[in-house]
Formats: sequence, C-alpha cells, structure tokens
Amino acid sequence: MKKVALVIDNSGSLTPEEMEKIHVTKMIPISFIVNGEEYYENVNMSYEEFYKFLADKKTDVSTSQPSIEMIKEEWRNILKEYDEIVYIILSSGLSESCNTAINASHTDEFEGKVFVVNNQRVAYMNKMAMYEARYMIDHGKTGKEIKEYLEKTKSECGVYIAVDTLRYLKKGGRVTPAAAAIGTLLNIKPILQIHGGKLDAFAKVMSMKQARAKMINATRKEIEERFPDEAKQGKVYIGMAHSNPDLNAQELKDFKEEVLKAFPDLPFFTFDPLPLFIVCHTGPNAMAIGYCVDRMGIIKDMIKSE
Repeated sequence: MKKVALVIDNSGSLTPEEMEKIHVTKMIPISFIVNGEEYYENVNMSYEEFYKFLADKKTDVSTSQPSIEMIKEEWRNILKEYDEIVYIILSSGLSESCNTAINASHTDEFEGKVFVVNNQRVAYMNKMAMYEARYMIDHGKTGKEIKEYLEKTKSECGVYIAVDTLRYLKKGGRVTPAAAAIGTLLNIKPILQIHGGKLDAFAKVMSMKQARAKMINATRKEIEERFPDEAKQGKVYIGMAHSNPDLNAQELKDFKEEVLKAFPDLPFFTFDPLPLFIVCHTGPNAMAIGYCVDRMGIIKDMIKSE
C-alpha cells in the first residue's frame, strides 16, 4: 500500500487541533498583504492583530499567490518520506494558484506523485473534503482515487455569504466604485453565493438581519431541491463561517441559534472564522451559511470526539 501524504492550505480554516486529528502532513498557508508587508495567519499576525489593522480605514489589505517554487520544494521534501501527495487547496474559481499547482504537478518530476485536488471549495466546504481525504487515505485509497472522488463530488455543496460593507468588494473589482458609493449610502448588504467555486451575486438586502434570514431560506430551498434523500439520511451537514472580530459577539450567537432552529433535523458541522486572506475580500462582519453532502457517511464518526 502506498504511503500518501495529506497536504493542505489554510482555505479550510482547520484549527491546529483539527490538523492533528486528521494527521495533516503539511499546511502551506496563503499569505496576505497589509500595508505592503506580507503576513501569514497565526504565524506572524494573529486574528486580533489583523482586525485592529482593518479597523483603520487607511489600512491597505490584499492577497498574493504562494510561490510555486516554494510549493515544489515542499513537495520534494515530503516525497522523501511519502510515495504520493494529495494537495487540497483553495478553489480554482477564487485563485489562480490552484491551476498553477495543477500545472506543476503534471511536470515530469511530479507526475503520478502529486495530486492537486480542484474541488472548487473554500472554508468549511473544503474542511469536509480534507476530512474525507484523511478517511480515504486511512482506508488504502491512492492519491489518484482520492482526487477523482473529491472532484466528482465537488458540486455537492453550496454557500451564501453576506458582507457588511462594499468597500472590500470594490477594491477587489467585484463592484464598481459608483455602485459601491450608492450601496454604502443606502446601507445595502449584498449576499453572495459560491457554487462551482466562483463568487457570484445572489441578492441585496437592507440589513444583516434580513441577510441572515434570506441566506437560511436559500440554503433550505437548495437542500430540499437538490438533496432531499441525502437530507433524510442525515448526510447533509450545515456549516457556518464569519469574519467578526469579536468571536463572542451576540450577533454570532443569534445567527447560530437561528440556523439550528431552521435545520433541527440536519447535523451541524462547524462555525469557523473565515481565513484572513478571505477577509481581505469580504471585510469584517461578514456571515456565511452553507451545506455539504457527506456522501460516504463518515463525518459524524470523525468529529464525534471533538
């Protein structure tokens, strides 16, 4: 049986405890730029420090792709001890770094040894894929088999995210300056959706409370239409994420309570802070809800001890 390494980036918001639990071989984080300086989440900038910077409207934040040469060097080191690498990273619809890594994996040096998973996921959706990959590794699956499964099931999920400000979407080119100015004046809260890895507009509302209700209803409708049988079998998991600088904020508690009340029969997966490189695009106080199908029915046993 081949020895397969599980390598990830930080798009799945795994905690150190979760990475240890699923035996992540290596986490290669995505960096972000603050006022021209490069940082890595919880390496040289903490969650709290980042939001202090973000509170200053003069702070300039952006993201950058990991160096492919650095990634290839990590692969070389890992392949000294492992036969294959399964590399699960941010959706190709949100970053070019995925396609860059895929191209590198098909060079003579890494062909048949490195399997870059383009499952077009982010946040808790990618976390579930990482859990699934560990289960498959432990049950003797090859890198090729794991990549094929995760890409085959990539669309069995969806997420809705409401942002509190249009400032960061404007900076990233998601909305025009004129639209951002009007939206800010009217206090519009846009709701975005991620399906197939791309971030698209879904709706506009006038408050975050309205946004939460609309996202819950959209999630319920989508599950009922796409995966009614899987939901009855307890294989559809609800996940949540946020970019609130206060991890104990009352609005987060209210949101979770609303979600648990709306989906009493569906298992709950996780409620995570969004990765800071994602917050560079959403801004603070964003909230997200979505779902993932646990096709193999293994997540419950993997998280029950957490």
